[in-house]
Amino acid sequence: MPQTSHVRTQKAQMYAHTLLEAAKAEGRELKDLKTLDALSGMLSEVTDTLHVLIDEGDEDLLPQIAHYYAELFREEPDVVAVDVTTAVPLDDALRASVQKHLEAEYKKPIYMVEHVDPSIIGGIIFYARGIRRDASVRTRLELIRRSLKEKGVD
Repeated sequence: MPQTSHVRTQKAQMYAHTLLEAAKAEGRELKDLKTLDALSGMLSEVTDTLHVLIDEGDEDLLPQIAHYYAELFREEPDVVAVDVTTAVPLDDALRASVQKHLEAEYKKPIYMVEHVDPSIIGGIIFYARGIRRDASVRTRLELIRRSLKEKGVD
């Protein structure tokens, strides 16, 4: 007998509450929220695969699967993987702007892997296809320091 929408709503709320409490205990509420958002938009092939992993007791392989999936994805000729490093996390508007710029430059879809490194102070660093482009404040300051040093200014 199919469950009523009220029963399904109660179950969804119970699952959400359980997940939130577990996340709070580990201090990862926001990270888990982002993960749940991503999971909720997955294709049925992904959820079917996850069911098989759990049924087979192979859920511990998930980090390795994610690693190999990323490797295979980066090797796809129609996609360019770009490591993007900033001093602070990108907001949605800036992420969209960077994505648009890179897609126009490479003329291909872009897969961005974002990194945060406060030591770069500001600016951005791109790394794609073996080429690193550094437009960070730290690097600019270092170049200025070297230039002044070459001119004998301390």
